[in-house]
Amino acid sequence: MKQLLTLITCVAIISCNQQADKATQPASVNIDSLNAAFLQGWNNKDSVAIMKTIAGNAVVMNDSLIHTGTDAIAKNWISGGVKVLSNIKTISSIKDVNENIAYDGGTYTLDLTPPGGPVLKEKGNYTLVWSKQPDNNWKLTLIHIEDVTRLPDIK
Repeated sequence: MKQLLTLITCVAIISCNQQADKATQPASVNIDSLNAAFLQGWNNKDSVAIMKTIAGNAVVMNDSLIHTGTDAIAKNWISGGVKVLSNIKTISSIKDVNENIAYDGGTYTLDLTPPGGPVLKEKGNYTLVWSKQPDNNWKLTLIHIEDVTRLPDIK
């Protein structure tokens, strides 16, 4: 009987400790929600909303161009892009999240409308890397976009 009571006590203590550990663990971030905020900013042509998703030390790699930091990203990538890009859609191929990093990679399509020109369809590959910031907000630290519509057909 004493052994049974000891076993029940041990199980109760372990169960309480596991519940306490679960209560102190941070909730996992929803990467789909993070991505949706970023894409919604683009599709609404809202540069302020886009910039709210980007970390101060972020890097954007767009084909052969690299932009580092929010000032360069805003000036050289977002300010022109919001004027001509629309209807951005993504299809995720791989994504994962841990306490500090979240990433998503896949393919995208969008409409590109140069001033005075026709609507062009673009498709390509993307990688988005989100990092938990010191203030516990999640921000994009790496955006990699590769347009594949301009690549030559290989037979």
